[in-house]
Amino acid sequence: MGTAAVIAAVVSPLRFVVVEAVFGPHATSCSEVMEFAGARMPRQATGKKCVDDGGWLDRSYSAEFTMPREDVVARLQEAFPRVRHHVTECSGNSCAVAGCEWDTCFSNSREDSAPTGQAAIVQLEVRYEDRDSARVQLKAFNI
Repeated sequence: MGTAAVIAAVVSPLRFVVVEAVFGPHATSCSEVMEFAGARMPRQATGKKCVDDGGWLDRSYSAEFTMPREDVVARLQEAFPRVRHHVTECSGNSCAVAGCEWDTCFSNSREDSAPTGQAAIVQLEVRYEDRDSARVQLKAFNI
């Protein structure tokens, strides 16, 4: 084995460890996530978990939190002014949301103006856990 091959064999595993440590998903502050998304964490949010999912060439964040179910749509629209609530049809007390496997979803389009934040796309998905609480999942990223 030549000298270059030995060096490559030694450097390659180290490079992977360094790249994975720097660019792999890792916990981050929720204030960093909210700033990137151009939003603020709802005051009633509990059980907050925020992650930097970004890689070498992109920025991507995710967050999960629980909040009261009452007025969840209005509270999320206030905290996340860049997103729109997506409801396609309602019948009685239930609504079908296009492309949403959760109870309700929000997102911005790439054409929307971004008055705050750096994220190109901001998505919120809400699952009602019980009568009183809703679990919210945020994804904010650049393409």
